[in-house]
Amino acid sequence: MVNLKKSEIGISVYPDFYAKDDLKEQVERAAKLGYTRIFTSIQLGNLGFENTKDNVTEDFQYLFDRCDELRIIIHVDINDRVLKSVGGSPQDLSPIHRMKIKVLRLDGGFTDDEVAQMTNNPFNIQIEENSSMVDRPQQRIQCIKEKGDLKNYVTCHNFFPRNDTGLSFEDTVKFAKLYADHGIQNGVFIASLTSPNDLNASGNGVCTVEEHRYTPAHVAFSELRNTNLFDYILFGDSVPSQQELEAVARAASLDYVEIPVWLNRSLRPDLHALVSETKLLSRPDQPETTLRATQTRGSHKIKPELAIHRPQYAITLDNELSNRYEGELQIILRDLPPTPVANVIGQVKPYGKRLVEQVKYKSLPFKLKEE
Repeated sequence: MVNLKKSEIGISVYPDFYAKDDLKEQVERAAKLGYTRIFTSIQLGNLGFENTKDNVTEDFQYLFDRCDELRIIIHVDINDRVLKSVGGSPQDLSPIHRMKIKVLRLDGGFTDDEVAQMTNNPFNIQIEENSSMVDRPQQRIQCIKEKGDLKNYVTCHNFFPRNDTGLSFEDTVKFAKLYADHGIQNGVFIASLTSPNDLNASGNGVCTVEEHRYTPAHVAFSELRNTNLFDYILFGDSVPSQQELEAVARAASLDYVEIPVWLNRSLRPDLHALVSETKLLSRPDQPETTLRATQTRGSHKIKPELAIHRPQYAITLDNELSNRYEGELQIILRDLPPTPVANVIGQVKPYGKRLVEQVKYKSLPFKLKEE
């Protein structure tokens, strides 16, 4: 069994779109919930986004100062032209240090040697690469090992405001593993389902993984955290709701995976408590058609009831006809016919399916959670 990584959580804050009082409220609301990182960009206008401001305005510096006061790590997106415009260079990051920026995210325009030079900065400013956009990542990593300081080199995936441009989950994991294998930290973005679409009026969510555009934020967080590859996971959208912020903070605090489910309203209260409060583990000898959790066996008498067709991702409890298996909980991995020994008691929600796959083979502890 693998222990869950303690991924840090963060938000994105955009002074281009919000007044100082709004920035203050966004930062402090997140800080109270344990968020430790904030991403922003001082080059949205340079990238062609509408209704943006030029240069590092007073509001940007207010954001940097407030993050410094709260000990929140601020990630700031730049390219070579923007770095030059603020008086910096790969050899001189003192203007970045004076602005109290802790992580400098590179959005192109730098050579391997220049990135290596930047990691040697005396201020311990971390240089953050776009995970999937380096042409020859192994070559860059080797250059930093030889000429720079790998401890000051981290990576974070891009986010994608336009629909249908995000990465697959598999590619997101593949790129992160490449860097993690060298001991390099990884970041990634998740979407809010409620935030205003500030970065793209026609888009839905600002995330890395395309299918997370419509996935509840805490589930997207859990899917990414469960890979044990991501050191920090950030909202890409401007203003997640309080409910979303709390749900992600809760998920980040748990030492188990919560799988979202429906449970039958007719389920006995004692059985409801059994299946929703017990920390479960699947068996390591993973069956082809079911996920088996035996921690609930033998504690309750269970009469045959709703021993019906078992659709994919149905949840069942073995009843007394199952003899010594009575009380075993199963999640059905492909459609199965009825069996007199198993009561159908609920269903995994559609957006919980990857979580089920991630907890198989006794990989991670989990609980069932109605939501």
